[in-house]
Amino acid sequence: MSQSLFDKDTVDKNAWHLQGNWGPVEKELESSELVVKGEIPEGLNGLYVRNGMNPRSGYSDHWFFGNGMLHGFKFEDGTVSYKNRYVKTPYYEKDLDVMSSFGDLSASPANTHIVKHAGKILALEEAHLPWQVDEELETIGVYDFAGKLNGAMTAHPRICPKTGELLFFSYSMMAEPYLTYYRVNATGDLIQVEPIELPRAVMMHDWNVTENHVVFMDLPIISDMNLAVETGSPFGFKPECGARLGVMPRDGSNSDVRWFEIDPCFVFHPLNSYEEGNKIILYVCKQKEAMVGGFQEVYGGDTTIGRLWKWTIDLELGEVKEEQIDDAACDFPRVDDRRTGLKTDYGYCMTLDTNAESLTLGNHAHKYDLVNNKRFTHDLGKNVKGGETVFAPKSKDSDEDDGWILMLAYEEETEKSKLLIIDSKDFESPPVAEIYTPQRIPYGAHGSWMPK
Repeated sequence: MSQSLFDKDTVDKNAWHLQGNWGPVEKELESSELVVKGEIPEGLNGLYVRNGMNPRSGYSDHWFFGNGMLHGFKFEDGTVSYKNRYVKTPYYEKDLDVMSSFGDLSASPANTHIVKHAGKILALEEAHLPWQVDEELETIGVYDFAGKLNGAMTAHPRICPKTGELLFFSYSMMAEPYLTYYRVNATGDLIQVEPIELPRAVMMHDWNVTENHVVFMDLPIISDMNLAVETGSPFGFKPECGARLGVMPRDGSNSDVRWFEIDPCFVFHPLNSYEEGNKIILYVCKQKEAMVGGFQEVYGGDTTIGRLWKWTIDLELGEVKEEQIDDAACDFPRVDDRRTGLKTDYGYCMTLDTNAESLTLGNHAHKYDLVNNKRFTHDLGKNVKGGETVFAPKSKDSDEDDGWILMLAYEEETEKSKLLIIDSKDFESPPVAEIYTPQRIPYGAHGSWMPK
């Protein structure tokens, strides 16, 4: 029998996700005396927060299971301050492992993303309820939409820039319904809950939203507890099960879902999606395969790394056209959040190193001009690794791509972390500012810009 993912006594404490800048930091700090190279734009006012895995005990079974730690940068009139805080859920307070957190929706690592909606800031992880924090990153408590949310919440909800609605889903590994869709109005009231039928339990990490539709990705990472006995993991990549995209009106139900077959693959993160007449356009970071066996690695070679693809769903013909846009390895794609679900001319991605033996972040970021099919590259420099690119508009009314790219980076030689501020219209030039933090910031997951 293979080693179980959940066997705490046999965890490899020398695993890649515990080494170098993947490894955790111990201290919660705050400082307003940061070293700044360059000049912070005076119009940049608000809070940038990035979430990520930081195991309190110093180790975890897998990168996905570390305690959530928030790293926040508050900008005001050309100044900046920094603070980091754990999300203090029962998973943190009781120092639980992943197996012990099953069955308690409040026991979340809360380690994957952070979003703000209807005045509430929520730390997210896809197997549990969200946790609310304040603007000082202090934990307030578990958040269940006034008792209406009885299941988990994806770490990748979408906020509609036109209606202000928060749209999200949850997936179940154990029992039907394997998928549930939720809609929250602009004032924060949960107004719709829809069970969606799937033939089997699958991992559904992210999804797609347009102005009038949602698009579910039923992809062949299958959840089966028998696999846990065979391989040590409850998940397996089974391309023979096929892959589908499910299109549903945003106010629709299970009977309204139309399914479209695509080539077997996996997508952790889409860039954006939008409607164009009778077609739905999706840009995604598509992997030909997914490495999940044993979950001791999330990387299994070149075919398990994402590339930018375009899917065009023709609602009239009932088919999907699949096109590869670029051969550069990339993931963690982002757009201007004001264009979520709307036509997008630009997108931004972090690069991945395809020559590494394990998952390694690259030393470049890419900007895509999706209209003219052009790629622009920001070079971080030798031995500097980046992270997710988050867009901050110069003003609430500024044009798409008229803003700043916020990106955490790590200097391997100096072992220092810094937040980069890059002019999105001058993407290939050096950052306008580099803000060094009082301690390194481990590689992490996702973040958000919350304008003042």
